Amino acid sequence: MIHRACHLGAQGCNEALHRQVVPMLSRKFGSLGNVEALLKGWPEQELRENLARMPKAKLKSARKDRSAAVLLPLCLDELRRPSVLLCVRAAHLRNHAGEICLPGGGTEAEDSSSAATALREAREELGLEEHRVTILGDMPETLSAGRIAVTPVVGLLDRAGSTAGELSSFDPKSLRCDEQEVAASFCMPLEHLLKPDTLVWHPITLSRESMPMHVPAFRLSAEQAAELPYFAGQARPPNAPEDEVSVWGLTGFILHSFLSNVLRAPLPKRQSKA
Repeated sequence: MIHRACHLGAQGCNEALHRQVVPMLSRKFGSLGNVEALLKGWPEQELRENLARMPKAKLKSARKDRSAAVLLPLCLDELRRPSVLLCVRAAHLRNHAGEICLPGGGTEAEDSSSAATALREAREELGLEEHRVTILGDMPETLSAGRIAVTPVVGLLDRAGSTAGELSSFDPKSLRCDEQEVAASFCMPLEHLLKPDTLVWHPITLSRESMPMHVPAFRLSAEQAAELPYFAGQARPPNAPEDEVSVWGLTGFILHSFLSNVLRAPLPKRQSKA
């Protein structure tokens, strides 16, 4: 079944692919109903409730002198599909150059909350104005490689210009990215994230609090990857093919946690990539 769905996707048969993939995913999960309903739009109130119920314990092994936050921006792409806005880090950066990430960074003295940090960083990196973001809540802290506690802040884009309060379609090309930090931004549809062959797992040698010994990676389609800058030079997970581009590392773990713990989506069980 998965092989057949991949073949259809490669041929561009979107309607046939939808008929095969969605029924595989359309079983109940938590209070959010089924995936087919979720693919029609983000359930704002239920997301707020699930985020509010998540435990927010502090990480014991995190550094005391630094903290950070990232914005996990949910939107509707130009086809009005529920999607996640992601960025590509600039190639000249010393750390994680060219990798796919979420907008965010270190907490500053003037930041009153994790949301304030995430919104400020999104404005500085992407030119994303605060009035375009509706904050839904925080996810639990995640530990970075530098032992910094990173708080993911979930937000909805974009109600700017909407008279009825509904989400407008979001075009990443409307953003004014800071070229010193961000090379590009793009939307990854939820439907692609939930396909059985998108998610793979890779072993890691660094054990961190709150993270397993394997990290998830969400593979981009060949078409998505080809449109991104630094396609050939992006860092890849261990043993990943040279032509494979994925959302992995800390960003992949945050994205997996959101899909499984906030959306309660039926993701495939862990299978390490050979």
